Parts: sequence; structure tokens; C-alpha cells
Amino acid sequence: MARPEIAAPARRGGRRERLLARALPLFQSPVPTYMLLAAFCLFGAWLRLTALNRQSLWFDEADVVVRAQQSLGAVLHTFIQPGENGPLYNLMLHVWMGIAGSSEAKVRFPSAVAGVLTIPLIYLVGARTLGRRVGLLAAGLLSISPYHDWYSQEAKMYAIAVLLTLLSTLLFIEALRRNRRGWWAGYVVVTTLCFYFHVTTVLVFAAQCAWFVLTWRRWPGRHRAWLISVGLLTLPYLPIAAWAGRVVLGAAVMWQPKVGLWQMVQIEATKFAVNRADLATQARATWLYAVLAAIGALGLGLLNWGDRSDEVPSARRWALLFGTLVVLPLIGLYLLTFRQPLFNDRYLIMALPAYLLLVAAGVRVLERKVWPLALVAMALLIVLAWIPLRDVNRSSVAQKEDWRAAYHTIANMAQPSDLVLVHPGYLVTTFDYYAEQFPELARLKPGTIPSFNVQGFDAHQMASMVRRQAPGGRIWLVQSPDRVSGDDPHLALQTWLAKGGAPLYQQTFDGVEIFLYRLPPPADDPPPGAATG
Repeated sequence: MARPEIAAPARRGGRRERLLARALPLFQSPVPTYMLLAAFCLFGAWLRLTALNRQSLWFDEADVVVRAQQSLGAVLHTFIQPGENGPLYNLMLHVWMGIAGSSEAKVRFPSAVAGVLTIPLIYLVGARTLGRRVGLLAAGLLSISPYHDWYSQEAKMYAIAVLLTLLSTLLFIEALRRNRRGWWAGYVVVTTLCFYFHVTTVLVFAAQCAWFVLTWRRWPGRHRAWLISVGLLTLPYLPIAAWAGRVVLGAAVMWQPKVGLWQMVQIEATKFAVNRADLATQARATWLYAVLAAIGALGLGLLNWGDRSDEVPSARRWALLFGTLVVLPLIGLYLLTFRQPLFNDRYLIMALPAYLLLVAAGVRVLERKVWPLALVAMALLIVLAWIPLRDVNRSSVAQKEDWRAAYHTIANMAQPSDLVLVHPGYLVTTFDYYAEQFPELARLKPGTIPSFNVQGFDAHQMASMVRRQAPGGRIWLVQSPDRVSGDDPHLALQTWLAKGGAPLYQQTFDGVEIFLYRLPPPADDPPPGAATG
């Protein structure tokens, strides 16, 4: 007769493990991991690929689109033209618009696709270094990142630069692990593409080099291959470095304000967390992300709480890598601003994936040590990301400079002889772009005046120039209030129009103002000197 089985005593902590398994379905089996990754990719694709034309193109977008529509020769000339941040993006956009067209949705589509592809790529980087759970958490964070989503819906190179620099990091990791020529060659090719998609990606390359030097002894047999790669990557950057050096040394005029290091840290921490939101949400999200990133760096770096179940090698070196990819580009850009104010938050967006990997690592550390806090942290991350996604990114209210609404209004109200005077003059590319979208606007004449910072240009010359451009007497003044003071600090143009002409119409849009004036015959003009006060 068979002996009855005796129930084994319950293991201590068994109930806790069962609850955790139900609450955090990040199992060792790859099936649920891939299912969740697919869900993150689908949600991220919905955010990035839908409503691409909800917002107007702002100036930077319109400017790059119009310049990319030039002849192929003119676009290729940007590769050697000083001041071009991303000549390869101009070429790519030129080819793409020749195939797909130049509507707002079409010109933003390549960035949106790059944004979607970055989601599974960050999973691969995380899985190959800190484990599948960290990679999955990072993919989830990137899919709902308001900052990444914002630039994935913009006709600029930043989403593509994020994709390429993250791919460069993955190839760098695999080249070090496998030490095969194919991986090193891929690393050199992709990193070269990074340089020509945006000049500041060199800061990511510098961070990779710094980390390799710090972990030099851990990579026996790789030193020669790395040195050859660095040498090869130096050559394609030389043409960019030639004009970039002039900018850094102050030989070119820049418009960014002077920003200190601590202020840069605060700005980037907020942007990486929520980008744009109400002040309370910004503060909460900034601190939550920063604390989780610190927990991830300390827990995986100093304490080496790696994901041993995934058979991931020492997490310490990878925590150091991602920390270097966050910190060094920030310090590098700050050092470059000593002679010239260069800081713009989007120039450091390439550090976002590394930051999110550290945040995901922080959640993983909490999951292993204090799992209820991990649940709370994940819930807060989702809520705090959704607020700006709902109120800013997906808002039907204009969030970018609304040139589309401004020019649509003019197109509906203007007479054929009207002059559209765009001020400052470099903003005229916004007219050029929307003249393609609105046939009524294309029939109007655009005009500009030089900057008052140009030596010898004064109010008398301004009045004469405007008169010559507007023989019919009716002038639409289109200006950006945030930019006009840089070119016209005393508002001489608007003052002259207001004093000498009859105001007929005025409307303000997000970041754009339009005015309609009727000028009297030339003999009735007020003295230009009086107009400037």
C-alpha cells in the first residue's frame, strides 16, 4: 500500500513571490517578455505615427524642409557648408520628399518611424547588458516618453540621431564582446552616420571612448581594434570639426542664452522626464526619474545587484557605461559653452536612452529588494508621463509656432497686391513652405528687410525698402515676438508702420503675430527718425 505523501512545509516568502509574479509579469520565459515588448512598440507607434499634421511646422522645421527642397547640388553643398548641424538629414529629406511629397505628415514621417524603431532597440541594449527585465522596462519608458514622442513628430533629425547613437552603442558593446571585424566595421559606419546627422553626436562617441579607457583592463585583445576604430572615426569628423571649432571659439554669431552647468542639469532632467507640463508635474516627474536613475546606478554599479537569472555578466561596467553616456555629453557641451553660448536641450537628447536604462535599472533594483515600491514607482511613471502626452503632445490646441493658422488667415483675407512682410527676414522660409500648401498665399508677394544689427542699415533705409516692396500700400506684417527683438531691438519697423499707416487688422497665434496696415502715399510718410523714437 502506497504511503501518503507528506506536504512539504511552505517556503518562507513563497506567498510574497507568488504575489510579485502576479503583479509584475516579467518572467524568465521570453514569450511574455516579447508580448509586452510588442505591446510597447504598438503603443509607441500609435503615439508617434498618428496625428502627424495636428501641429503646424514651426520655423526650424519649415526652414530645413525648404532648404531640403533645393536642387541636389545645393543640398550636397551643405556637407561642406559651415554651420550645418546635420547635412545627411537634409539629403535624406530631399530624397524622401521626392518620393512622398512635402505635406506636414509626410516630412515628419521619417522621424516618427525612427522613434518607433528605437523602442525595440533600447530593449536589445538593455537585455544585452542589464537583463531582459531592465530592457523591457526601458522600452516601456521610451514608448511613453513625452520628450522622445515630441521629437519623433518633428521634421528634424533628432529622433533619427537618437536611433543611430543607440545603435552605435549596441554595436560598440557587441564589438567588444565578440571582437570580430564585422561588428567593429558596423560600429564605424553607424557612428560616422551619427556625425553627419547631428554634430553633437560626437559627444556620445567621446563618452564611449572615455568608458572604454576607464574599463581598459576588462577588454584584453580588443585594444588594437578599438584604436583602429577611433582612428577611422576621426577622419570623417574632420570637415565638421573645422567649422565647429570656429563656432566654439566665438567666430560665429549664436542666439542661445548663457546657461550654467547646474541649470543645464535641471533642464535636461525635466526634459528627459516629461518635457513640457505644468510646474507641479514637472517637479514630481523630475525628482522621481532622478531618484530612480540614482538607485539604478548605485544598485547595479556599486552594489552589483545584477540580473543573474538572465546570465548577464557584471552589471557594474554597464551601469558605468550608461552613467558615462548621460554625464559626459552634458559636461562636454557645458565646456564648449565657455566661449560661446551653445546650449539647447535637444542637442543632448541622444543621452535619453541611457538615462531611461538607468531609471529602468532603478525599478529593477526596487523589484528585487522592496517590490511594493517598484509597483508604486511604475504606476507613478505611467501617470506622470501620460499627463504631458495628453495635455501637450496630443493636444488639439497649438503647442508649436502656429505659422499654418497665421498664413491661412492671410491667404483668406489678402488682396492680390498685398505685401507679406516677414520679420525677422530669416523666417521667410515659413512663407515659402506654406505658400506650397495654400494656393491663395502663393499669389502674394513676400518681403523682408535686413537686420538692424547690420552696420549701416537704419530707419531711413528701412522705410525706403518697405515702400519699394509695397507699391499697393497694404502690408501684412508677420513676425515672431520671441525673435523680433534680436534683429530689431527698438521695434523700428512695427513702430513706423503703426505711426505712418492705418491699422486694419491684428491677430495673435501661438508664437506668431500678424498685422495689416495701409500706408499713405509716400509724401505723407512720417520722418523715419521719429518712428524709431
